[in-house]
Amino acid sequence: MAHEYKLVDPFIGLPPKAPNPSQDPNIARWFRNSKALMEGATVEQMIADMDETSIEAAILTATGQPELPTGPYSVGQRISDETFNAACKEVADIIKRYPGRLYGCAAIDPTGMMRAVRQVERAYKEYGFRSIWMMPALVGLPANHACYFPVYAKCAELGITVKINCGVPGPLRQARLQQPMNLDEVLIAFPELTVVGTHVGHPWHLETVALLQKFPNFYMITSGWAPKHVPQELWNLANTRGANKILWSSDYPILPMQRCSQEGWAVPLKDEVKRRYLRDNAIEVFKLNLSK
Repeated sequence: MAHEYKLVDPFIGLPPKAPNPSQDPNIARWFRNSKALMEGATVEQMIADMDETSIEAAILTATGQPELPTGPYSVGQRISDETFNAACKEVADIIKRYPGRLYGCAAIDPTGMMRAVRQVERAYKEYGFRSIWMMPALVGLPANHACYFPVYAKCAELGITVKINCGVPGPLRQARLQQPMNLDEVLIAFPELTVVGTHVGHPWHLETVALLQKFPNFYMITSGWAPKHVPQELWNLANTRGANKILWSSDYPILPMQRCSQEGWAVPLKDEVKRRYLRDNAIEVFKLNLSK
């Protein structure tokens, strides 16, 4: 079915190049129907999926292979400069191959402190990335812990958008670290910083709605959720006083682009709000060089 505009996806990752036998068992159980996640895919196949589903552009996160936490109370991902640089270069090279289709985002481990700050600056100045991503459940500390604040300050200084996971994580890590209300202190402390939560914030999605209403610099991507399962409270907010607050995403390769785009067109939003959800909000929030 043809539509009058194309989609913009602000949260995707590179698919594995082959089946990954060490895939987190919970991720494999929840998202077993994603062929790209379970079987692997090439960048060319990823772009073909974007073409098939009318996704004009997407923000691609450079994650590399950080050292994952080994216990329920472990802290830090230990993203070395070597790992960080290699991941950023890989994504930057892919972006050059597909001009206008992809934008870069860097995964950051805030426990690196000044190393993390320098990585943020390097992602911005050397690779042209304009957003970063952090996942408190993998960091092992909540988003209002002191180790994040130097990263927030550098991002505010450079005008970099911060994406941060909210809600129960897919991996078997502590959910409390991703309670949306942890961001209340951050948003008060950094009113100049644009913060975008990901993954709805369930089961604390009413906290998500409250924060979206309270703070002009806070937004939420419905990544990690097939659109038909997104809690109704978020649609109610978007249809009333928060048309600019909610952003669509496939979270590829976690979910298939085909499913998320099809369900995205069917969400219970007014036509003008749906366009904002599927396209315009991502362009505005991430300052993408695309026409609305």
